[in-house]
Amino acid sequence: METPEGQPDGPSDAELISRVRNGDLEAYGELYARHHHAAERMARQLVPANDADDLASDAFAKVLDALRGGGGPDVSFRAYLLTTVRRVHVDRIRSGKKVQTTDDIASYEREPETFDDPTVTGFESGAAAKAFASLPERWQAVLWHTEVEGEKPAAIAPLLGLTANGVSALAYRAREGLRQAYLQQHLADVAGDRCRWTTERLGAYVRGGLTKRENRNVREHMDDCAKCTAVYLELVEVNSALPALLAPALLGTAGIGYLAAASGAKVGLVGFFVTGWKKVTENSTRSAVGAGTVVVVAVAAVLAALALTGNDTPPAAINQPSAQPTQQPTQPPAQKPTVPPVKPPVKPPSAKPPASNPTQAPTSAPTTAPTSEPTQPSATPTPTATTPVPTPPPTTPTPPTPTPTTPVFDEALVTISMPSGGGSPAFEGARAAASGIRFVITIKTPAANANPVVIGLKYGTELEWPLNGNPPGWVCNQAAGTCTASDPAAPAPLPVTFDAPTGGSAADRTFTVSAKTGRLYDDDSAIVDAKPSTDENLLKILDGRTDPDVHHRILTVAPRTNRKSVTLKLTYGAALEWPIAASPAGWKCTRSTKTCTATNPDKPAPLAADFDVPDKSSDVARTFSVTATADLVSDTDSEVLPAVQQDESLLQILTPTPQTDPNPFVYNRFLKVNGAQGRTVTLDISWGRNLSFLPSFDLGWTCERASDIRRATCTTKNYKKPLNSEWNAWLPGNGSSNAITVHARVGGREDTDTAQIPPTSSRR
Repeated sequence: METPEGQPDGPSDAELISRVRNGDLEAYGELYARHHHAAERMARQLVPANDADDLASDAFAKVLDALRGGGGPDVSFRAYLLTTVRRVHVDRIRSGKKVQTTDDIASYEREPETFDDPTVTGFESGAAAKAFASLPERWQAVLWHTEVEGEKPAAIAPLLGLTANGVSALAYRAREGLRQAYLQQHLADVAGDRCRWTTERLGAYVRGGLTKRENRNVREHMDDCAKCTAVYLELVEVNSALPALLAPALLGTAGIGYLAAASGAKVGLVGFFVTGWKKVTENSTRSAVGAGTVVVVAVAAVLAALALTGNDTPPAAINQPSAQPTQQPTQPPAQKPTVPPVKPPVKPPSAKPPASNPTQAPTSAPTTAPTSEPTQPSATPTPTATTPVPTPPPTTPTPPTPTPTTPVFDEALVTISMPSGGGSPAFEGARAAASGIRFVITIKTPAANANPVVIGLKYGTELEWPLNGNPPGWVCNQAAGTCTASDPAAPAPLPVTFDAPTGGSAADRTFTVSAKTGRLYDDDSAIVDAKPSTDENLLKILDGRTDPDVHHRILTVAPRTNRKSVTLKLTYGAALEWPIAASPAGWKCTRSTKTCTATNPDKPAPLAADFDVPDKSSDVARTFSVTATADLVSDTDSEVLPAVQQDESLLQILTPTPQTDPNPFVYNRFLKVNGAQGRTVTLDISWGRNLSFLPSFDLGWTCERASDIRRATCTTKNYKKPLNSEWNAWLPGNGSSNAITVHARVGGREDTDTAQIPPTSSRR
């Protein structure tokens, strides 16, 4: 189910095969150009160099006939071709080194029992063979080119119609599919519950994916169970020595020479296969694995059968008894079988042709020529040594071949696609997700499929159930995480919509669709992209307590589970300062970077931000902004803070009474600030030229002269009492020359008052 990012150059082998079946011989010419060198290389391992070209040409001719007749491979052309080369060579040997031509290679596909390869005989029921047989042809093709021929993904890509990355991904899935199918084969034969429990966990055990307790239980069981130990050792070979298992078994000794003759595959590659083969044979001698080589030879048998049949189902030889009868029948056939005469390789010196209507048993069996027709046996029949007697219906019926139950991995069963533009077909009750990410799940079942089609949905922690209700053609169960197709013969496309994830790892954003119908099963996965997005509800700036002198603000971030981090970034104008306390609860803040990070990203604590009321200035100077970032989601809020406000009741200039005048020799004026208890107060004082401001010590106040000799500033950090200002008047008067002006500022309030010295009244 690879979807290559870019199309490879030229058509794939599968496309060329399809064109050949439609009568395009030019397409076969391209296949010939691609694979002729490999066929000759294989032929040279079987026959002398001067005969190799003829053998390869005969193999190409037979493959062409098979394709024209609708047979042959669908994808794995190289494997089929090389097997045909070997097959033609075997036929020549069998016919006494005389080339026996045929126009129907399909007969070879239907009658594999006419030649018993000693490499295959006796091992066709091995679990590894069945597992390999269950793989789709495209997986077998990629395993052939990557594991057997050792080709690079870039070289394989044009043959399979994929990119190099697509080939690598397909090879990974093929290897994993072989391992999983291998375990499924063993599960079908497990009798005890304890053995089944152990076998189900062997895959994870090999990869180190079990808990300590499960590891201990598996080891303890294998100490006492030779069968499970054998399965484990075979699985180790499948898991860690796949090339060493496939290459010698698929190609034999001639195959090693074939690989060594390939470009770039000399001493190093041969040494690798020899080392791998040695490892397999060493493990196969362990007492717990009496049939350790079954894995190797069975894989060879199945791949050879599959390469000739060109389909994804196991060959009949796996589930059927051997074609060679174990004993002669006790009763003659009910009717005369029609067996074509077999031409003897050497004319017998004394054998007579059999009678046309045999009624008498022969006195002796010929030793060199087979009997063309079976004769009526005598009371004590003497079977011939070389002539296979057709097996009549036995008196004791053979048990019927059981219906296959082994799961078959069908790569094309389920496909996940993303509609162009991100949209998907709408349906009544579809989940509303304006910012959702949509996918379409497509199920492709065999024609006239009557088995129920069930898919399961699993997803990471950043995702949620993507359906609301039942889409057309499906019945879904959110609690079980499954959907069942209403029409198993033609399941409708299933649209799903996931809320856009806010972050998390790729695993947290991955969903997997597992489909099953009858024996077929498949699974596909997709990652939901987590792109940076904006959520207006992520951040809120709330007003704190009412205070005329400080702008109290509360920064809140909406909670959400499975977050990795939450960060606040503050920016502010020139009239403002850093508003965060030294160590706010639930946050780690850095003044230099103007950032705060939540210690609990899932539920950040409210963060207090206290701004002093700014002076009157531009809006930009009085603006602050906060940007909240939670993984890939962000939100920014801003506010322009009000400047100081005029408060006519803030300042009072009081003249003491004679009873309260602290110094009768000067003019005293008390500068009182209302509503400023405990706060910072600033008094800017200026006076006319006929007056002088007398320095005096007033507890809690600090006064400084400005460069202007008639200006001073007095401040207190903790206002408790009015400032007593003392004045001298050089000349009496009531104009500006004898006036004092005081501007008071407390937080966000200000006020300005004036007074005359000496006063117009009689009081000082």
